[in-house]
Amino acid sequence: MATTVQLNGTVRTGKGKGAARKLRQTARIPGVLYGKGRDPVMLELDSREFMRAVAGHAPSNIIVDLLVGTEGAVKTLIREVQLDPVSGSVVHVDLNQISLTDRIEVEVPIELQGVPTGVKNSGGILQHPLRTLALKCLPQDMPDMIRIDVSGLEIGDSVHVADLSLENVEVLADPETSLASVIPPVKAEEPAVPVEEAAEGEAEPEVVGKKEEAEEGEKES
Repeated sequence: MATTVQLNGTVRTGKGKGAARKLRQTARIPGVLYGKGRDPVMLELDSREFMRAVAGHAPSNIIVDLLVGTEGAVKTLIREVQLDPVSGSVVHVDLNQISLTDRIEVEVPIELQGVPTGVKNSGGILQHPLRTLALKCLPQDMPDMIRIDVSGLEIGDSVHVADLSLENVEVLADPETSLASVIPPVKAEEPAVPVEEAAEGEAEPEVVGKKEEAEEGEKES
């Protein structure tokens, strides 16, 4: 089941980079609420409240009950979180209004759990080609994480999309898509001997016929 958190939003009137910068200086985050059939609403959120709400979750995979103005709680998903490239702090948030009766498409993180037997006992290598998986479902059925136990995998074993057991969701990926696999350890190759070293270690072959002809010529002269 999806995780639901509550956030308080305030309609903001200031526009532009200067207004947004002043908001951040007061521990507020500028944002925008989008929705089907409605005009975008410019918001501001409390930075500390936002960080507490999303802590421990993938922000795009939680339902946000957004309290703003006189509308009451609006069901939303976090569409985008912009971070400062230097400090890593949140500088802007976009939210999408949703309906609990309409299916949505989301990217859900994949978490591998356990150490495969083939890695622990045979030196195999665990491959994790996909970090997220696209799903289609009702918002309330959205998992916050897809957890896969890989502890029983031996060398040569794999987990595919078809092996997942997810309720009330449609996986938007080919059933044969590999999510995790254990491959044999890579054998170290013997270093090649440089051409120069090989040449130094080899004696130059003696040309017997030419040497004998030279000796006979010296005797005759």
